[in-house]
Amino acid sequence: MHKQGPPWKPAVLVVLAATLLLWGCAGGRKKYVAPPPPTPAAPLTPEASALERVIAEYYGAPYRSGGTTPAGVDCSGLVMGAYKRLGLSLPRTAAQQYFSGQPVPRSQLRFGDVVFFNRYCQYSKSGPYMAAMLPASYVSQVCHNGIYLGGGRFVHASSRGVEIGNLNDEIWRASFLGARRFLPGELP
Repeated sequence: MHKQGPPWKPAVLVVLAATLLLWGCAGGRKKYVAPPPPTPAAPLTPEASALERVIAEYYGAPYRSGGTTPAGVDCSGLVMGAYKRLGLSLPRTAAQQYFSGQPVPRSQLRFGDVVFFNRYCQYSKSGPYMAAMLPASYVSQVCHNGIYLGGGRFVHASSRGVEIGNLNDEIWRASFLGARRFLPGELP
């Protein structure tokens, strides 16, 4: 004689199968499309206005290591590619870009300035405990950058693609290294 299991087992299996099926049909991650940048408080110089138009072409671009175009871009590629479209030649990596340009204090940031971050921004997502265990050398290592938009906001290429971050968010406040100015009309 064959012993039958509890009557609820088939119902649980049906619900589980339906849940997995619906979850799988929900599709992949939706493409992130960043909102347009805020209108800067002060009127933009012609160079900054041109940069604003170029940046708009990058919103929603996917992340691609080594990429420099709206088809796919990484953080320093976004900065280099956007400035290249304005006829300005910037170095390729975030670290090289950090040691170029005119240093700008955080209190004097303007639209188009390039903001730089240390390695803390990569590890703080794992929690403060992991970030606190990082070697002291990580504090001075440039690993990420973006273009300042005004009002604390900046555009950057994250693993989710080109999006807007806020310098006042804990992750960016804690990892902020400095800023550089490259736009000719903005230099002192």
